[in-house]
Amino acid sequence: MIKQKIIYSIFFIGLFIAYSCASSETKESANTTPIKDTVMSSIETSTQSEITCPKCRNKKMETLPTDVCLIKYKCANCDTVLFPKEGDCCVFCTYGTHKCPSKQEN
Repeated sequence: MIKQKIIYSIFFIGLFIAYSCASSETKESANTTPIKDTVMSSIETSTQSEITCPKCRNKKMETLPTDVCLIKYKCANCDTVLFPKEGDCCVFCTYGTHKCPSKQEN
């Protein structure tokens, strides 16, 4: 019984790692930021970010908060609640076109 639980645990951990790696590769290949935006963002901090729901692909332009990191966001289209991925401080760093102001300054 214990061996079976260990095998299931290892299987699900493997699935989680595979999913995490696949989703980061998709995000990197889908990131086609124009050169002009990249140059502009290195000069000044963006105050707007287009956030994309990973479930329904709905996009919405939002104002970036300057005083806090937003760790919970509800999609206006499908009501999915988004949380940042591991290693990101907020939902804009994970699902937005621009990272939060604190990350842009670094």
